[in-house]
Amino acid sequence: MITILGIHDGHNSGATILQDGQIKYSISEERLTRKKNEIGYPKLSIEEVLKLADIDPKDIDIAVYASNFMHSASYLENASEWYKAGKADFIKDSKREPSYLKAVFDQRRKERIEQLSQHININKDKIRFQDHHLSHASAAYFGSPFDLNEETLILTCDGAGDGLSATVSIANGLEIKRISSTNRKASVGKIYSRVTYMLGLKPWEHEYKVMGLAPYAENKFALEIKNILDELLKVSKDGFNFELGSEHESSYIYEFLREKFECKRFDAIAGGVQTFTEEILKTWVEGIIKETGIKRVVCGGGVFMNVKANKIISEIDGLEELFIFPSCGDESLSLGASWIEYSELLKQKEELKQKKELKPLLSLNNLYLGGLCYEGNIEKIISKHINEEDDISINKSENISRDCAEIIMNNHILARCSGKMEWGARALGNRSILANPKDWSNVEKINSKIKKRDFWMPFAPSLLKEKASKYIVNPKNLFSPYMMLAFDTTELAQSEICAAIHPRDKTARVQIVDKLMNPEYWELINDFYKMSGIPCILNTSFNLHGYPLVYSLEDAISVFKNSGLNYLVIESFILKKIKS
Repeated sequence: MITILGIHDGHNSGATILQDGQIKYSISEERLTRKKNEIGYPKLSIEEVLKLADIDPKDIDIAVYASNFMHSASYLENASEWYKAGKADFIKDSKREPSYLKAVFDQRRKERIEQLSQHININKDKIRFQDHHLSHASAAYFGSPFDLNEETLILTCDGAGDGLSATVSIANGLEIKRISSTNRKASVGKIYSRVTYMLGLKPWEHEYKVMGLAPYAENKFALEIKNILDELLKVSKDGFNFELGSEHESSYIYEFLREKFECKRFDAIAGGVQTFTEEILKTWVEGIIKETGIKRVVCGGGVFMNVKANKIISEIDGLEELFIFPSCGDESLSLGASWIEYSELLKQKEELKQKKELKPLLSLNNLYLGGLCYEGNIEKIISKHINEEDDISINKSENISRDCAEIIMNNHILARCSGKMEWGARALGNRSILANPKDWSNVEKINSKIKKRDFWMPFAPSLLKEKASKYIVNPKNLFSPYMMLAFDTTELAQSEICAAIHPRDKTARVQIVDKLMNPEYWELINDFYKMSGIPCILNTSFNLHGYPLVYSLEDAISVFKNSGLNYLVIESFILKKIKS
């Protein structure tokens, strides 16, 4: 058995265990430190995935860092200072000698090798590095549901990594061949994050809030902003790259944005950067499909976390198949780097020359890649954390899916902590807050009493795969089990699941729930369907605003006690606040 440890030690760090091509476990460091989008070396994640997989570090065959270069944690923690960079900073940075950059690169490489070697006592000869964008591409390609015996177009797009902000590759079998790349100077992701900063939000974290706010802008005002941003970036004539539209590099546009956006409405700015992003990505993808003739596309990198832009891409004429890697920001790098290393080993095997044999060896069946929420006797552990003064009842259910459905049917809001934790930014049922999607009052209840988050942000529907066509407009029948695509909704959806769709533009960032991927969650929704006639529930992440998803039983109970939640389900146990 080949065992590979994948590591991402930058923003939203984490670790992955891959064995014989299968991702066994993957954990983001934030889930263990309880600090959103944790930065730096993922010490706890490495220890957790090794423990979950029952692996002794001496049995690791390869340990791979994603990204050839990564800043130190202390440097990354001050990232917000970068967003103030303007013309003077550009002049200063451009005077740096190449020898300086090489010295920093070499020093960081040595530090990263030493840190891992000392942590788990692994032989330094086993430690490797993989390119940032190749890791994104590998995750998107090998993690897709597609067979590997046809040409696939791989697109990556993010802020920047290893000097690049976007790449175009063509894959066939185990080969990923990069045919084009965009320098970090011309970055779609950097523009979006800097606009996020200009709006007083947190870059690298709150871009989703800008996307949620965008539909509230009036079109004419959003277009004014979009036209300003068009000055910064465009698609190259050959259609494969992004290039600067002016002398302003993407890292040094703070002064430009301040000057241009002064006295502009906040919703217009959000709408403008969203429209800019959608249109430039559409032009890019459309041109590449036309030039290559390849109609199957997979995507990775943080820019593709934008589900509304993904929707526009999915509607491109000529595109037939699309897969956006789930939670495709830098948290996905450790998975991609692991797959690269394993694919290199497979290339050496003579018997694998037939491509049809490859897919079973490299696959991702679901995203439930964390551990269970407890170890040992669950009833005793729950009781240990509930005191008499908490005034909370604890009952074991004989039919937990039916009882959960009934609680939701009676219009109570329910938190669920059950099974293996889902990996990535989206709650997929196992660490989720659930509610009746038909009652709009649930939006206010969750926002004000539980999540305490921005009022304009929409929730998401978890929808049975068998009934999805009645609620979302999906002519290409794209499978979206990971909330990576937004869809237009039908009139039935706008009537029956109004609380789970965007109230302004009526789109839905849907989780299509497949029984094979999570039978327990599917059963809960199906039981709700039997009671209500609606094959869908409202789903949002189980956390307090500004904190990561809960992982452990202790995390779940802490959020339960410190929020307006009245019901908490932990495996087959139902906790209820008696005075609710």
